[in-house]
This record gives sequence, structure tokens and C-alpha cells, in this order.
Amino acid sequence: MLIDRIREDRLLAMKARDDARKNLLGTLFAAATKDNKQPDDASVVRTIRSFVKSLEETVSLVESRGGNAGAQRAELAILAGYLPQTLSEAELLASIDAIMAELPDRSPKAMGQVMAALKERHGDALDSRAASALVRSALARP
Repeated sequence: MLIDRIREDRLLAMKARDDARKNLLGTLFAAATKDNKQPDDASVVRTIRSFVKSLEETVSLVESRGGNAGAQRAELAILAGYLPQTLSEAELLASIDAIMAELPDRSPKAMGQVMAALKERHGDALDSRAASALVRSALARP
């Protein structure tokens, strides 16, 4: 399970005296096991994605103020190793086109249907933010 891998990697980071990795994985482990001591992989991935979103916001804020966000970028790189491989943009576009071909109505009102179908087909491999932007632009095309 993913939570076990995070626990093991934290122990390895402790032995290697990699404080940044150890602290990040410790915080991640605590957040993921807050409600359930043995969470399933899906809930751990949700926790990781919330960490990633928070770090991305921090990076943009720090850089907009002219600061150095190197530490946050390093944490993002660590977290990326625990996320499932996402679809490439080409694969995502092909899937969107296939779903839209099945729809009777190609108006922006169909966005919910397309997103639901994408989540059903691809699960954790779907980057919802990227998919949302691509679906929106695809539905705007004539």
C-alpha cells in the first residue's frame, strides 16, 4: 500500500539524515492517517494532491514576491514520486474527443457529463485541472 511505502521512505530519509524529505513525509503520513490508521491508496492520493495544490500556491506566491521557492519545488518533486502517472495531454485530448463523439449535445452544459465520463474511464490517472481546461476549450469549438 502507498501509506506503507511513505512510512518506509520516511525511515530511509531518517537514516540518511535527509531532514527535508523526513519532515515532509512525516507530515504527509500524519495527515493521511489522521482519520484512519490504514487508509486506502485513493485517500492517500487525495491527501498528496491537497499537499501538491498547497505547495503550488505557495510557490506562485513566493515567486510573485520575488522570493526563492527552491525548497517548495523540492517538496513538489518528492510528492510527485507518490502520485500515479497521469495521462499525457495527447491521451487526454483523444479521450475527450471520443467521449464528445458519443454526446448528443456539445454545448458547455455537457461539461459535467464529459468530466464524469473521464473520471470513470481513467480514475486516478486523470489530472482534473488539466482535463477541465481541455474539456472547456473542446466544448467551445464548433
